[in-house]
Amino acid sequence: MKKGGKKEKKMKLKNIYIKKCFKSFLKEDAKMNTILSIHRNVMITLLFFCLTIAHFAMAAPAFSEGRERALVSGPLSFTIRGGGQGDSATVGLDARMDYLNSILNIHIFGTYDLLDAGKGIGEIDNQRYGAGLALSHTFPGMANIFAGTAFINEMSEYFGHAYLGGKIKVTDFALISGSYGFGFGHEKEIVINGTSRYLLAESADWAKLGVVLAAQNGLKANLYYYLTDPGDKNISGIEGEVSYAVTDSVTIGINGSSDLTTKTDMEKNWKSYLFLTYAFGQQKGSPIDVALDKNNPTVYPMVIRTNKTKTTTTAASTLTISPASASATSTLCFGGSNSTVTFTASGGTQPYSWSTSSGGSTNLTVINATQAQWQDNANNFCDSSGTVTVTVTDSTVASATAVITVN
Repeated sequence: MKKGGKKEKKMKLKNIYIKKCFKSFLKEDAKMNTILSIHRNVMITLLFFCLTIAHFAMAAPAFSEGRERALVSGPLSFTIRGGGQGDSATVGLDARMDYLNSILNIHIFGTYDLLDAGKGIGEIDNQRYGAGLALSHTFPGMANIFAGTAFINEMSEYFGHAYLGGKIKVTDFALISGSYGFGFGHEKEIVINGTSRYLLAESADWAKLGVVLAAQNGLKANLYYYLTDPGDKNISGIEGEVSYAVTDSVTIGINGSSDLTTKTDMEKNWKSYLFLTYAFGQQKGSPIDVALDKNNPTVYPMVIRTNKTKTTTTAASTLTISPASASATSTLCFGGSNSTVTFTASGGTQPYSWSTSSGGSTNLTVINATQAQWQDNANNFCDSSGTVTVTVTDSTVASATAVITVN
């Protein structure tokens, strides 16, 4: 019975320990779990909608035969959106102009975000804006190739890139799309006001591959896998969008993206928006043809940010010794006693080392890290008076001296 009681007590203690460890783990990771749950939910939602639209896209020809919609593709379109980005709430506006013709398509685009204070690029209230230009050529009903360049401004720093890619129409409702971007510009140091933190930010290379599904009834979905800084940091992620053309000119939808992997001290890139787009002009086409002409030519730089903390270094003060001069007696050899002098060093860079001009180490005793004591232990001054120089030297070989007059 006694043995069983000990075993039961041991099990209770073990359970208490496990519970404490688990609570500690939850407390440490509570903030990160909250952030991760946001993009997890966004991505699950996008995946669900992508699967749903795939079903509608395959069914669309059957129930819309002869009634294919002609959507307005521009040349002008404006998008209002709101949601979250980099742990900041945001409201944004996108504008683009697409001049489409049989030889060369011209795409001019711009964006503006008002970010609320949070983390990452939203560490302070901030505006984010950018613009770009892309050229593309469409092989009617088959494929599209494009190339472009764009810049983005985050926290008063500019980041740019150039990119190229293409799309291939594989069915009446599906495209396969791929692109590659080349980041340019040097790494920027962005100081976070009021803190010791700063961000090292740079525009990175990236690669993207995915599928676009466009049903004849106006439903559309994009799903991409991307790799940021391929060959070096290799940060992978997914990006998606689901939209529906409410009218031939008005489209509503949701889009988002999130890094799936990251590196130590790196900010995780993620965003999630609800949006409304209004397009107007004489350019029209079927949902899949509009996607072939307009999807992907507008791409902004992929910025990666690494968290750093500034370490403040204080310049070493001048090395000094106190007292700078002193007097002592050496009368042990006449039946008296030898007096002592204690010196204190300050400033410079520790550790200190001590030396004297007379009597060697036998006359000098190191008391602690900053003090040493001198006494005529070798009876060098029994016959005559004299002076002794005491020198203290720090780790940078700076030195200070004091003089003792011995009687």
